[in-house]
Amino acid sequence: MLEISTDKIIQNKGRFEQIWTIPEVLEAHDPFSGVPFAERKAALKHAVEMATQMQDELSESIRLRLDFWKNFRPKKISERRFEYTTKTTTTFYWELTINELGIFYKDISGEHNGVLGSIREQMFSDFWFFGPLCPIPDLALRRQVVGIIKDAFLDTHCAAVDAHFEFFEYPPLPAAVMQWSEGNHVRKDFVTVREHGIEVGNITWRDSEPYIWLMSFENFLNVPPRPNASITPKIRAEIEAHLGIASKCNRPDDGTQWPLEIPPKPPTPRQKMDKAEALLLAQPESQEGAEILIALLEYEAETDYWRNFVFNFCFKLRENCTVQQFIIQKLQGDNEIHFKKAVDVLHVWGIEGANALNWNDATTNDPSFRAALEKVTHIILKN
Repeated sequence: MLEISTDKIIQNKGRFEQIWTIPEVLEAHDPFSGVPFAERKAALKHAVEMATQMQDELSESIRLRLDFWKNFRPKKISERRFEYTTKTTTTFYWELTINELGIFYKDISGEHNGVLGSIREQMFSDFWFFGPLCPIPDLALRRQVVGIIKDAFLDTHCAAVDAHFEFFEYPPLPAAVMQWSEGNHVRKDFVTVREHGIEVGNITWRDSEPYIWLMSFENFLNVPPRPNASITPKIRAEIEAHLGIASKCNRPDDGTQWPLEIPPKPPTPRQKMDKAEALLLAQPESQEGAEILIALLEYEAETDYWRNFVFNFCFKLRENCTVQQFIIQKLQGDNEIHFKKAVDVLHVWGIEGANALNWNDATTNDPSFRAALEKVTHIILKN
C-alpha cells in the first residue's frame, strides 16, 4: 500500500514503512516492489509530475528518466505478443506481451521456481534503462521491443531515446560450468550462468525444490548490486569477463582496486525465517519473533512461498498478541489475498463468526459485515 504526498511516497510494508523521496523513485530499479502494478504506475506518474518542478536539483540520470516520460506516449503502443524459449537441460516456453500498460513476461512452463504460467510485470522506464526483467535470449527480439517503445516517442531526437540498455550478443558458455555455491546441509546459496541469463537461488534442508530467481544479463550489468547479493564482487568480475562487458554500477571512479571490501551482509529472507521460527517455537508469544515473521511478507512479490509461510505459521500462534493485531489488520485491509488468508487463520483458531466474513461484503462496506468483523475482533482480543 502506498501513501502519496507532495515530496515523498510512503510504502507500507506491514509493520514497517519505506519512505521514498521523489528522486529515489525515479532513479530506482523496480520501485515499490510487491505493490500492485497499477498502484506502482500511479505513484511513478506522481513522481514524474513532482520532479518536473525541481529540475535544477536533479542528477543527470534522473533528468534522463524525466526526458523519457516527457516524450514517451504509451497509448501509441498496440498490443503485441511474442513467444520464445530458453534452454538449460530442458526447454522452457515464455510469452512476452507489450501494450500501453507495460511489459509482461509469462513463464508458461515454469522455469522460474516451477510456477506454471506466472506473470511478472515491468514498467517501460525500467525496461529502457535497466534491460529486460526476465531473460530474452534473442537479440533481434530485444531490438524489436526497444523499437516498439522508440516508435512511441514524440521527439525521436531527445536525450532519452538513445539511453536504453546496451545491445550485445550473448557469448556461448565455456566448457567449464560457471557455477558458484556456498553453504552447508542446512542452507546452500548458488549462482549459475546460463546461455540466456543468470540463476540466483538457494535451498534449505526443509525445501524439496530450490528457490530460483532469474536475472537477465542486462539487469546484471545495469542494476546497482545489493549489499547482501549472492553475486559477490569476485563472482561479478568473472561474469563480466565472460560477457566482455563491465557493469555500470560496481566500479568506483577514484581508481580504487577491485574487489572492494564489502560490509557484512544483512540477513537473507531464509535467515530471517529461521530466526522467527526459532523464537516462536521456543516462545509462541514472542513479539520479536512475530514481527520478524510478519516482515517476511516483504518478499511475497518474488514468490507466494513467503505469503503462505507467514499465514500458515500464524495457525500456531493464537495466543500471540502481535499476530492477533496482524490478523485484525488484514481483515480490515484492502488486500483480497491477505483478507482471505486471515479468514483461513480464524477458521484454524476456531473463531466463532469467521464464516460471516467474506470479501464481497468487505468491499461494499456492508453493515452486517462491519458488525460481524466487530464481533470477531472482540473474540480475537478477548483471549
